[in-house]
Amino acid sequence: LKLFALIFLHGAFPVLVAMGQSPSRAVLCCVDRHSNSESKSEVVAKPVAPPSCVHRQLTFFRELRALWNLPQESIDAYFEANEVMGQERITCKEDEDKVIDWYNVLNHFCALGNVEKMYIAPVLDARLGNEENQRLFEEKMARVLLASSGKTLLDLGCGKGRVANEVATYSGARVVGLNYDKSQVDSAVEFADLRRAYGVELSFLHGSFNDPLPFESESFDAAYEVGAFCYAIDKEKLCSEIYRVLKPGGRFSYCDWCRLDYDPDDPHHRELLRQVKPLTGMVEMPFPREVEEAFVRSGFTVEVSQEACVGGQQFSHVVRDSERSFWFAETVVNTADRLYLAPKNLKRVWERIREGGQALQEAVELNLFSMTWHIVIRKPMK
Repeated sequence: LKLFALIFLHGAFPVLVAMGQSPSRAVLCCVDRHSNSESKSEVVAKPVAPPSCVHRQLTFFRELRALWNLPQESIDAYFEANEVMGQERITCKEDEDKVIDWYNVLNHFCALGNVEKMYIAPVLDARLGNEENQRLFEEKMARVLLASSGKTLLDLGCGKGRVANEVATYSGARVVGLNYDKSQVDSAVEFADLRRAYGVELSFLHGSFNDPLPFESESFDAAYEVGAFCYAIDKEKLCSEIYRVLKPGGRFSYCDWCRLDYDPDDPHHRELLRQVKPLTGMVEMPFPREVEEAFVRSGFTVEVSQEACVGGQQFSHVVRDSERSFWFAETVVNTADRLYLAPKNLKRVWERIREGGQALQEAVELNLFSMTWHIVIRKPMK
């Protein structure tokens, strides 16, 4: 009874309230015309989107149900994939496939809290939480990239397309997303179908940025990635491909994890990193200079390389904010487990994902690494 009361209070009542809110607009998701490969996203119609409150509640229950019904093979694959997450870097296609096994579980988990976009945001306003700072950063990034109507941007490792949607809606630019996880690409198309974007074109392709990018040379005005470069097998090869598809003068925004005061000889530092990796999925954590040098060797000019948080200092409170956003889902899981209603492996998966939260907060406070190191580069004009 407690379990179902909690579910009703969290979900049904807010949904009923939201039903009385204003009607929403539609989005058009189009076939990508810049691709020279056979991979295509489907043309999506213009249905009416539900209010954001309704979307949040529906997402919560859909993703909780997905976790609830995870097949045993997916759970086994997730735990095996944790070995790859503990490596120093992705080295081959087999590792990349393991990353997908890991995301097949984590996708559902992140959507239960305020990290559906799969990253902790740079803190641009210390008064706000993670979701609000995500939006502020994405808008700032769009301005840095000079995104506007009539321009086309590339989102590398676009995940479920949430960032692409924000950038396109804010700037009016067209955004093309590329991602290796087919389920995330499907989610991106579905999300674009449901959200209002005032007719802005969004397209998403299934593919890996570790392969030659499936686009013609000089076909994008700008490009960006958020938390995806740690899965690059060969950073210089990827940087060269980005250089190829950008138009002269085009900018690329890198926002990702980088090592700062981390000491590999310190056992406590190593233990914190061991706990953090399965939670965050950040396999490779290079020093900022390593990333800068890879871009420079590919022909780019580095314009900015710094911590993206306001004042150049990370804020651990945004980690706590994200941690707390899972309180209701954790209550449901724990209650169901005590009442013997939960699948036998649900609590095990939940605890494995959650165990790195405190370690992440401590690592941020010690400045061992940055979650949001921002590098902006430009391709020189001809």
